Amino acid sequence: MKSLMKKVFAAAAAIATVFGLAATTVATANAADNATLTVSTTDAKFAGKTVNAYKMFSATVSSDGKAVSHTLTDKWKPFFKDSVGLNGATDENINDKANDYVSKLTGNDLVAFATKASNWAQNTANGITADATATVSADASNGKYTATFTGLDYGYYVVAVPGATLANANSQYATLVSVHSTSVNADIKGALPTVVKTVNGESATSAKIGDPLTFTLTSTIPDMSAYSTYTFNFKDTLSKGLSFKQVDSVKVGDTILTKDTDYTVSTSEGSDKNTLLTVTMLNFKNQQTNAGKTITVTYTATLNKDAVVGGHGNTNSATIQYSNNPSTGGTGESEPSKVRVFTYGFTVDKYTGDNYDDAATRLAGAEFTLTPKNDSTPISFVRVNAGSATENAVYRVAKADETGTTTIITPENGKVEFQGLKNGEYTLTETKAPAGYNKLASAIGVKVDGQNNGTDTTNATVTITYNNNNGSVYNQTASNGVIPVQNKSGAILPGTGGMGTIAFTVIGVLVIALGVAWTLKRKNA
Repeated sequence: MKSLMKKVFAAAAAIATVFGLAATTVATANAADNATLTVSTTDAKFAGKTVNAYKMFSATVSSDGKAVSHTLTDKWKPFFKDSVGLNGATDENINDKANDYVSKLTGNDLVAFATKASNWAQNTANGITADATATVSADASNGKYTATFTGLDYGYYVVAVPGATLANANSQYATLVSVHSTSVNADIKGALPTVVKTVNGESATSAKIGDPLTFTLTSTIPDMSAYSTYTFNFKDTLSKGLSFKQVDSVKVGDTILTKDTDYTVSTSEGSDKNTLLTVTMLNFKNQQTNAGKTITVTYTATLNKDAVVGGHGNTNSATIQYSNNPSTGGTGESEPSKVRVFTYGFTVDKYTGDNYDDAATRLAGAEFTLTPKNDSTPISFVRVNAGSATENAVYRVAKADETGTTTIITPENGKVEFQGLKNGEYTLTETKAPAGYNKLASAIGVKVDGQNNGTDTTNATVTITYNNNNGSVYNQTASNGVIPVQNKSGAILPGTGGMGTIAFTVIGVLVIALGVAWTLKRKNA
């Protein structure tokens, strides 16, 4: 008899300690079922998102809160029978088997179970709905974005954010949480689709107008188990200063996908003359076997004549449009990933006089070429503005399909702007001086050094340094990007030959002749 009683109490204790909770007595009726569950995250991408809570097991907690028993809800029985595949599970024993199965899960097995449970719950084919829904706060409090469920029954819940079907840093997709008291806290699990964009392999770069640029969009294939179909599109916005050329490749891992079979490409013009690029994935659900692998889009574009010079640069941003609700077929959009392409310039101020100031005389008609350092081919420019007594002349780098000029001419106000240059060293050569002035004896070395902070919206910092002997040491800084270039007027130099000496000789002979004649006249008198 004693042996039988020990077995009865042992069985009761085992049920009471399911999921690792210590039991000191057989559970009794709950004192109250009015629990609050607060889930939180530090990830701002979850702000405003919906969170669903699915009750897998109901719970009965003892009056002292030290013992808990769990009962599998009817709607979750098919999950354990069909998806988990418990051996020998029947309607009569499914509760005990499910309790036993979950209580023994640890580590990666528990994480995998949470993923499977979350996907099963969200799959509309299984016909269950969330027991409670909450919304993540739009603003962080104490560094966290929170969603609060109130009035919950005690139980064991699967908590998931629709669309968060990518593993987080701990390889988790969903939260499993025991609600056994009136106030419970847990973390939001999983990650939302994101995209990382680079230009020439960086978050920002410099280029001259007409340069080709390579953009790469990188994302991760989500787990689409909960979905019958899945939307996954790359959406890219190129600023007005960037001209789209073509999509070079779309890859899953190292496998190249086929255009018009696996994806399509479309472009349209935005409201401010920018380019809207969309790479639409076709039959993306077929990529389920590649969940967790990277997917990359590579395309090329060029910096064009509308490029912003300096300033905040030419911004290019991309997002992922993705399915975020298997029940409604809704979609969400990732946070944008931005890159910036910068192009720079400087100004030459041609003057004469001993002092460089506003009162100095400016010179028109000086001609220059600009060549990359250690290169013999001058850069071709398009004249945007010829300049005047009050306006600077403006020249920008010519694109490959434009007819430009390599000769830059200063206007009446002496100032000419060189625009559309990338970082680097250049040689500025005066090829012709204004009439009446001596040409510079040496070329001028110019260094363009633009610094920027990638995706921030602050302006770039551009430093223009130069030297007057085209050397490698740039020992002078151009204030506000202006390089003063002085010309000196030509001096009147002495000459030989011509009529000058002949005239003096003739005059001398005449003087002598007149003197002789006068002397002879006096003798004869």
